[in-house]
Amino acid sequence: MGVSTRSSSRPRRIRKMSSPTKPEHPLIEDVDPMASFFYTPRALTVMTVGLLALAYFSDALGLDPQRGSWESRVKGALWALVGAFLGYSALYAPHTFMIRPHPIVWKLVHGVTLLYMLFLVFLLFLEADQARQVFKFAYPELGVPLDERAYGADCRIRTPEHPESPFANVRDTVLDEFVLAHLLGWVAKTLVFRDWKILLFLSIGFELMELTFHHMLPNFNECWWDSWILDVLLCNNIGILIGLGALQRRSQYGDEWKGVSEQPTLLLKTKRLLLQFTPESVEQYEWKMMSSPKRFVQCIVLAGFCLACEVNAFFMKYVLWIPPRNMLNTYRLFVFFAMVIPAVNEYYYYVTDRDNNDLTSGDMDDDEEGSHKLGVFTWIFLSCTVLEFLIIYKFGSELFSLPWPPHIKWSWLAVGLATLLFFCAWTAKAGLGGTRQSTFKAKRV
Repeated sequence: MGVSTRSSSRPRRIRKMSSPTKPEHPLIEDVDPMASFFYTPRALTVMTVGLLALAYFSDALGLDPQRGSWESRVKGALWALVGAFLGYSALYAPHTFMIRPHPIVWKLVHGVTLLYMLFLVFLLFLEADQARQVFKFAYPELGVPLDERAYGADCRIRTPEHPESPFANVRDTVLDEFVLAHLLGWVAKTLVFRDWKILLFLSIGFELMELTFHHMLPNFNECWWDSWILDVLLCNNIGILIGLGALQRRSQYGDEWKGVSEQPTLLLKTKRLLLQFTPESVEQYEWKMMSSPKRFVQCIVLAGFCLACEVNAFFMKYVLWIPPRNMLNTYRLFVFFAMVIPAVNEYYYYVTDRDNNDLTSGDMDDDEEGSHKLGVFTWIFLSCTVLEFLIIYKFGSELFSLPWPPHIKWSWLAVGLATLLFFCAWTAKAGLGGTRQSTFKAKRV
């Protein structure tokens, strides 16, 4: 399933194709003979099979004398709607710069994320009780208030009176079922952001979010040693190191790949087939958060939306009464993970290309002008995050009645004011330096 691609220092923007049914991805020049079947257009075949499936499962021809219940019919219709939309997305969704394991995978991801965004729009126009009933349609056990666990009920490290262990609190926290998910989550974040500085910023930032909202969500009420030692110092850093190690190992394979048919042995063919599910190349991101005031704001915007996305996960399940173990939380997690892989990459090249174009604005061609357009996955990610916030704000107006603790309110006010003063001084200094440099160049001319 090997494909050869044009080498590029950054993803190429998709140019207009000569034919709307042309199968080749703009970044794919050659296809391995063993994989040519998967890169041949099948639009008519997919349409025919899809329409026949719809005719059969909808009983359009009246072949099934036993008609199902109204509920089963509605469920079947919704699944058919999702399938039809994803089928269209797989064929005609816009190309992205991602081609592994196959371009159609990322077209399907585009369709899934768009469906999720539209579902959030649907929820936004309902009342809280109505939205909770919607989820009962898929999981009848839902629709009841949650009894969330507060991890900070007893923050003692030693519990000598406990019959099983004098460190029962630490043991129960370490053996919690979500610790492994927490660790794997930071491995995944590392694979997405690829920069330990911004990952450290996100690691500390999320713990600050927990401290900020712990009076609203019992789940955020953690012990100090749980937050700063087990989470930040151990789990987060271990996940980051594993992720960076995986990126380093993957980068050793290089950018040029031989196809499966060109591999001499069965073992190498199998290895090459498995590597098809990894990126074609791994590029180290250099966010350079403190390089300029502009880049600082761009990175803060990205970090802010990523932290909001994480915090939304806890608030969404709380206001919609979805238990932590319910699979809906897992589905949302995978949707956002698949979304942010291309979204962060698009945003990275969006901000870096704009900076490069600002330096070479006189030499830009029409293709370089396109870098000023926000990528489709970034647009969907930002929209979904804001839509979730609106749902939380609307449904949580009655659930979150406690006032903000004074120390939280005044602490964030002080941080905001200090950041604003620092940013203003930094911007003024950078502007003065740029003016002096421009004047010096003008004098030399």
